[in-house]
Amino acid sequence: MKKGYRLSFSLAFFLFGCGYHFVGSQSGLPPEVRSVAIPVFANRTIQTGIESEVTRAVVEKFISSKRLSLREKNSADALLIGSVKSFVTSPITVTTGTQVATEYRATMTLEIALKRLKDGKVLWKEGEISEWRNYRVESDLARTEINKKEAIRQVSLLLAERVHNWILEDF
Repeated sequence: MKKGYRLSFSLAFFLFGCGYHFVGSQSGLPPEVRSVAIPVFANRTIQTGIESEVTRAVVEKFISSKRLSLREKNSADALLIGSVKSFVTSPITVTTGTQVATEYRATMTLEIALKRLKDGKVLWKEGEISEWRNYRVESDLARTEINKKEAIRQVSLLLAERVHNWILEDF
């Protein structure tokens, strides 16, 4: 066998014979689960609207990946149920003289479960998934609130990515 062929064969054997797979080519879900319904997440925090932002991010992630089709609950194979367990902001940068916060950390924690609809079996569950992002405090309170909302949006996108990958990549 020529050296080039041997190398190609060895590489192919390593990649495909040892359980290796390319991202997006395999799923940890049962083969009959091809669609999912994602209702609005519950909000167990005092931060209004946070559930909508998280739900939107998760829905958009599943739509963009095209790995599972999104359906209404009555026609889906599985149901992705989530809730925002906590949302905490805490100062991380403080001025030395006046002890005024100039930067906050926004931390969100989700609880998620994926259930097969035909029998209610839980296919995947995670009790605590957390992410955080920092945001600046401005002298203008409205601007600080805009920064906080942007941090919430960024955290939602990060959480949506993690949930999607864990469900579909069998992590």
